[in-house]
Amino acid sequence: MLPSDPVEEFETQGRIARVYHHGREPIKVVVLDNYLTDPDAMVDLAVQGPDFAPNGPFYPGIRAPVPPSSFQTLLGPLAEILPRCFDYSGRAGLRECNFSLVTTPSDQLQPIQRLPHFDSLEYGRVAALLYLGQGDRQGGTAFYRQRSTGFESVDAGRFAAFEAALHADVAHHGLPDAAYIDETSPIYELIGRHEARFNRMIVYLSSSLHCAHIPKDFAFDPNPATGRLTVNAFLGMD
Repeated sequence: MLPSDPVEEFETQGRIARVYHHGREPIKVVVLDNYLTDPDAMVDLAVQGPDFAPNGPFYPGIRAPVPPSSFQTLLGPLAEILPRCFDYSGRAGLRECNFSLVTTPSDQLQPIQRLPHFDSLEYGRVAALLYLGQGDRQGGTAFYRQRSTGFESVDAGRFAAFEAALHADVAHHGLPDAAYIDETSPIYELIGRHEARFNRMIVYLSSSLHCAHIPKDFAFDPNPATGRLTVNAFLGMD
């Protein structure tokens, strides 16, 4: 399922922002192509910067911190997006910012990595994801609905019901196969997907149920110069 037509388009700092709505709630996703004026410089930072390493049990790959000197270049263009599309007022605070590479083959995924997830229960927290990988087999990011509850996002008020439903669903259907999730899950329903494209930024609330879309013929490349390099930034309302 590819995104439908955007519900809104507008210009911001010389870029065209396209706003999509997915599902029933709906889940809002803002897409900006040609995001950085010099994306190759950001790739060079990943290649020459700190070593990549595993970062906890949830992300199916390796990460390295983005240098603080690059934060304004990365996040400055979101100045109009956050208040207009995500109701930010005042200053946005950076919670985390990393380079990321998907490197875990399907048969090595932990059960939690085979399911959609949300990033945070923090109210208003936003994920900004910049694709910096080259080639046409980079996958993308997909958004989902939990079939048994109808939830497309999880906040503090929904968490207990979401978790209980997930345990019940796994007990009934079993753990998912050792593979990256696609549109065929008995527990989750695909509601939208955005393809990775070099220098494309997508922005969405961290409470949205989502997962990396990884094609079956994906090359699990740990080299930031040639692999599925992304920048993952998280912002909150300060």
